Amino acid sequence: MATGSDEVTELGLRERKKLRTRETIVRVALELFTKQGFAETTIKQIADAAEVAPRTVSAYFPVKEQLVFHDHDESLASLRAHLLDRPAGMTAADAMRSWIAERMTDKRMDLEDARCRRALIESDPALRTYERGHMASVEQIVAEAVAIDLDLPADDLIPHMVGAATVAAFDALGRQMKREPVQPDDVFAHAQRLIDDAMTFVGGGVQALADRKRS
Repeated sequence: MATGSDEVTELGLRERKKLRTRETIVRVALELFTKQGFAETTIKQIADAAEVAPRTVSAYFPVKEQLVFHDHDESLASLRAHLLDRPAGMTAADAMRSWIAERMTDKRMDLEDARCRRALIESDPALRTYERGHMASVEQIVAEAVAIDLDLPADDLIPHMVGAATVAAFDALGRQMKREPVQPDDVFAHAQRLIDDAMTFVGGGVQALADRKRS
């Protein structure tokens, strides 16, 4: 008869196996997308390369686009927690800067992969459409945080304008990072400078709105 500790160990092994399977599917899918194109790559090809059944790929990723945006749900949850549960006195812009710096430090070696993924997204209309849905969620989260800063209702137009400006700023940053060749050792520092410029821009706009509201 299995003991409680045996059941925990078995559960841990199962979860690790699931995570490895998921990571393998994502890795081979991105390799195939980069090599032959997103639209041209089939679920069966991904399954064969990952040595799993097509239904396994679909179980992890019901929509093919999710393979490219495999980390976006986790990113959105992290962003929401960072912006809406931030310490008293920290602005939404400063919380955003902190969140991005933290994630870039955690994923420092993935910056080149992010650049390749950016190129893949821009090469396919379906991926660009799918990304816009995610960016709408980012805009909503930023708007809620900015509304707190400005003491405005969450559905007020001004916070949503700031949210839209934030999304536009990061879209521009992503395009610039893809265009400009940077040596691998300099990628992190370069990205940090671009992010700081964007957050200075967004934060300055929020501060100007706050000052006007008080006057």
